[in-house]
Amino acid sequence: MAESLHDLGLDPKRLPRLEKLEPRALRAVMKLFAKSLGIKCPDCHRAGDFAAPTRRKTIATHMWDDFVAKLSMADGAPVFCDSCHQGRVQQLDRHDLKALTQWMDENFVAKLGRLDAKPTDCETCHVDMEMKLLAKWESGAPP
Repeated sequence: MAESLHDLGLDPKRLPRLEKLEPRALRAVMKLFAKSLGIKCPDCHRAGDFAAPTRRKTIATHMWDDFVAKLSMADGAPVFCDSCHQGRVQQLDRHDLKALTQWMDENFVAKLGRLDAKPTDCETCHVDMEMKLLAKWESGAPP
């Protein structure tokens, strides 16, 4: 998706917060979200009121601001929704926590880098280590 972001005039290594995007760029980025997650606009937006806040819009904003704009792959390639989600909204099987931890270490901790050059570890994404990011974001609690 890096090329698509460049086509919009955005530098994947210096992305603004989502609310700072101009309306035309924001709509184009949202189309990239949908493509990279395998979803359609109504999966995040309320019919008849696209500006209304929804759970998925809140999550998408945090994912952009806290992950896409702040991380890269270890090789320097930009991170985008499909980097982790691989075309699906739900990508993790949480039934076997030991296997999940190993998979996360191999596929995220080892493959991600922070644009601020600090070390990458579990806390890079799971700041408070409660591992309940989505519930916290939904509640409106600060990231």
